[in-house]
Amino acid sequence: MKHSKVKWILISICLLVLLTSIIVYIFRDAILFKAGCFMAPAGDYQADVAILEGTDFISTGMVMSGVNLLSSGKVKRLVIVLQNIAQKDRPYGINGDYADLIRKKLEDHGLKETDFKVLKVPIRHPITLNEAKVVLQGLSMENVKSAVLVSAGFHTRRSYLVYQQEGLPLQIKIFPYAYFPTHDLSNWWIKSSGVRDFEVEVAKLFYYMIGGYIPFKLSYSETPTE
Repeated sequence: MKHSKVKWILISICLLVLLTSIIVYIFRDAILFKAGCFMAPAGDYQADVAILEGTDFISTGMVMSGVNLLSSGKVKRLVIVLQNIAQKDRPYGINGDYADLIRKKLEDHGLKETDFKVLKVPIRHPITLNEAKVVLQGLSMENVKSAVLVSAGFHTRRSYLVYQQEGLPLQIKIFPYAYFPTHDLSNWWIKSSGVRDFEVEVAKLFYYMIGGYIPFKLSYSETPTE
């Protein structure tokens, strides 16, 4: 009797797993799209500034996204964030000060000095958290109260939560804006670059949560509204 009961429990579990697998397979595109939207929140916002989150460099597409926000009147100014890397670690072939090159290029696009600033941040672990501290403390001194945070792909969720956390005591509201340089949100799972980006950023998000860099209560917060 006992053996028969165990047998039926195992059969039920197998059927449940099979049914779940079938449902996931049928709706996989919708599920993956929703997962992508969670990791890459975005919206149509207006704010005082747009923070363009670069690394040791910043892509042309991301800068142009910021320029479009500025020209459309959705933000009043651009803040381009660069990591202050050593001279020997800069991309080969870029001569001179990279920040100055960016300033010159933006001026070529017709932007005035008052329309943007290029900010270099020190590289200290955890990088995104320390970046947010430096950037938002500086903006707070300029009486900035809201910012659209333009980040690359699935990095946006972690970056948004970190900036949101650091912005709360400074009364700076953060709005996320995901920019995808190499793949599209609607079908990111069909490209290896999209899958790799998603997996790496999910792992880093959990690392920040487990490490206490992002409070768990913020990790489940909804994308803000204006």
